[in-house]
Amino acid sequence: MNRILGFSTLGFVLLVAFYSNANYFIFAHTFSGDESASFLTTAEMMKIESQLAQKDLASYATTAKEHAQHTTELIKANDTKEINERNPRLATELNNTLSDFVKTFDSGKPSESTVKDKASNLDDIMAEVVSARIDKQQLDNVTVKALVVNNLVGETLEHYNSSLGMSEASHDKNNTSSSNSNETKIRDQADYESAQGAVTRAIDLYNEIKPSGSANSTELVNALSSLKDEIDGKSPFDQADKIVDDKITPLLNDMFKLKLAVEENHGGEGEHASPGNDTHK
Repeated sequence: MNRILGFSTLGFVLLVAFYSNANYFIFAHTFSGDESASFLTTAEMMKIESQLAQKDLASYATTAKEHAQHTTELIKANDTKEINERNPRLATELNNTLSDFVKTFDSGKPSESTVKDKASNLDDIMAEVVSARIDKQQLDNVTVKALVVNNLVGETLEHYNSSLGMSEASHDKNNTSSSNSNETKIRDQADYESAQGAVTRAIDLYNEIKPSGSANSTELVNALSSLKDEIDGKSPFDQADKIVDDKITPLLNDMFKLKLAVEENHGGEGEHASPGNDTHK
């Protein structure tokens, strides 16, 4: 009798576990290609910011701290909610690891080895989060990767815009005066470096997915390189903006069928080449 009861109890426990996991998979959010690309962009920018924090630590401690603070701004409340849907442990660990990384810079000038270790921890947890949050099929999807390239270009413009001290509301008015000069003044070094990091990663990622033997492919390589040159040369914002609107966005649309919304006028930050209808599933 005790033996039968033991098997019955075990069966009940396994049954409860099965239905708990079944409910987890039923209610976990299924992410579209656009949503996956958006989060992958967040992961890319997280790595860029943590690397810049390490690079600047020895000579520019204040700028390094700004890069560390940028990492906390990347994960939004909705991101945490969605990660928690897939894996509550990872959501908690990501929050704790981010806080730990940023707090490292609060105590004066931390050692380079300490920052390196904290950044490595952050990279590791983000890799786990990406694997848990995004299906492998989407991770390997060329259209999703092309959307990430587009998003990184948007991050480039946004950070470059901010580095020049230009707000979205004042962009059009300021753009006229800055266009008449080949000189710009960088007002926020951290944002400037983030812009450089984003465009460099956009180029590297595009090189991983570019079609071979295509004239458009070569033209897009050249356009991305031109954007990097404009950023590195601290050109007026509208010159970088024009390359994106006239070259990069149309080429991405044509080659990868992204259905990106193209600007009619050169606007301010955050308005560039957002995905259109959500078709990348």
